[in-house]
Amino acid sequence: MQVAVEMLCHRGPDGQVHKTYAPHVHLFHARLSIVDIEGGSQPMDDADFAIIFNGEIYNHQELREKFNLTGKTRSDTETVLLLYRQLGLDMLQHMDGMFAIALYDKQQGKVWLMRDRAGKKPLYFSVASDGIYFGSEQNLLQKILRPAVHLPAIAEYLQTGMVYGAETAYKGIHELKPGHLTQIDVQQLTISEQQQWWSIEPFYEQTLNISEQEALELVDQKLKVAVKRRVESSDLEVGCFLSGGIDSGIMAAMATQIKPDLRTFTVKFAGEYDESAVARQVANHLGTNHQELEVSYDQLTADFEKIVSAYGEPFMDDSQIPSFYVAKEAKKHVTVIINGDGGDELFGGYRRYVPFAHPIFRNGLVKGASKAMAPLLPAPASKMNLYNYLYRLVKLSSLNSYEQYLSASTDMLFDYKSAFNLQPAEMFEQQVESNFKRNISGLNKIMLTDFQSILPYILLKKIDISSMQSSLEGRSPFLSKEIMEFAPSLPDNLKVRGGTTKYLLRRLATRYLPNGNEKLPKKGFEVPIINMIENDLQPILRDYLSSSDCIYKEVLDPILVMKLLEDKVTMSRDKRAKILFSLLTLEIWNKNQKK
Repeated sequence: MQVAVEMLCHRGPDGQVHKTYAPHVHLFHARLSIVDIEGGSQPMDDADFAIIFNGEIYNHQELREKFNLTGKTRSDTETVLLLYRQLGLDMLQHMDGMFAIALYDKQQGKVWLMRDRAGKKPLYFSVASDGIYFGSEQNLLQKILRPAVHLPAIAEYLQTGMVYGAETAYKGIHELKPGHLTQIDVQQLTISEQQQWWSIEPFYEQTLNISEQEALELVDQKLKVAVKRRVESSDLEVGCFLSGGIDSGIMAAMATQIKPDLRTFTVKFAGEYDESAVARQVANHLGTNHQELEVSYDQLTADFEKIVSAYGEPFMDDSQIPSFYVAKEAKKHVTVIINGDGGDELFGGYRRYVPFAHPIFRNGLVKGASKAMAPLLPAPASKMNLYNYLYRLVKLSSLNSYEQYLSASTDMLFDYKSAFNLQPAEMFEQQVESNFKRNISGLNKIMLTDFQSILPYILLKKIDISSMQSSLEGRSPFLSKEIMEFAPSLPDNLKVRGGTTKYLLRRLATRYLPNGNEKLPKKGFEVPIINMIENDLQPILRDYLSSSDCIYKEVLDPILVMKLLEDKVTMSRDKRAKILFSLLTLEIWNKNQKK
């Protein structure tokens, strides 16, 4: 268990405990103490059950009252045990939270593994010759089991930017999918097929018959409940990230109604990303205790391998870099932070959603004309111009559903399929094709697919790893049970209207934010990825990609990579930089997993 202590201490610096319950059952927990600091130690057990639990159940006090549960502690961990005793697995339907749970039922001789609806908290498992292992990070299982690399997953990563579903980059290590559970038989040392206990799909398949004003009142009410739970369910001070965007602004505004002296934080990157002026205006408007966190990339070269190695898998999202520095700086002030994650995916916040919201985009004649035009158009040299937008629009319209989705989202090496020498894993392609055949609107098709793929397998993974590296807990009210079961059913024109994204949230923002803020465009962490790849990271990039034992050579033609490295492939500088960044993180992961 010493290896677990060493490798998971950052997730739980406040205590590491190992208990043995039967010859075959060993539970280890590293705790970040937030709720019932004195009484919430884990593993928690009684005569019948034992549990280890990563995350928070934000409505656990409400559930104690609703089901008349009485315990010895104020801990949400004990609430889960009490609920299971009364409701069994039906308890999951009532829980609003983020969680990865392992619950040992001593009488049945079963260990249940359970994961939250959206996939906020990770959970991996593996069946080995000497037992079944599970944990919160792939790095730990890899260190213990030393599995072989799963090459079809590497090919999938290089084509799509992620490893989707239950598969991972390792043979034999599996990810428990969001909204799923599985059962381990302690005596037989077997594990069941994953079962889905919650799905967002039914909520996209029904459209609410609701007026704009009714929808506005309901989303206001539901978000207030979600924010209240996430502010009050903590024995430590809860702060709030405040960017210049409307999502975090609404979160901060609602949080100040519960905690008037709320601490808010805005990030300023030296010489680069800076929304501090807008955030300062919002903070003044709300009267928060505001602080600007200065972050510099001065130590990037020294920190880079540490940052990307924490993921335990190849990881393509370059915003993992600012996310690491933001969490590190915020942790100096608070342990719990409210964020606006999930607002874009559930309310229609991305510009790429706009074409999918318009019927003309799916018109047969338009599609035919686009197919004829697309091969004749030269690739754009820059991402930030009108031609690039028109080029991508024509190209999108000309593609089939799977190609269309990838082109609109992760946009990796899918256009270079002939350069691959093995077939990538196909589960993601099958999921996209299935979604695009559903009898739902074009907008809902892409939003549903984003929720099932990019959100859990890229964005939430990044948020969990980057924050937990600094022992910081991020809470996302937009990913509350009530919002996830409400927003998908809203009419399309309340999500995207004309060229306006996130229409309903922009209406809501007029109630809480300074006049005019609701019109501001979406901005994420604008990472200077081109400059990093062409300058700061150039030495280690060439060193890794020119190595004799590169893993990309086992799935991809090395000639293409060398052409990319020498800038001899026709594509935008931005796309080239992102692909090279993804190859670099792949090779750093490959080096680490060989140690």
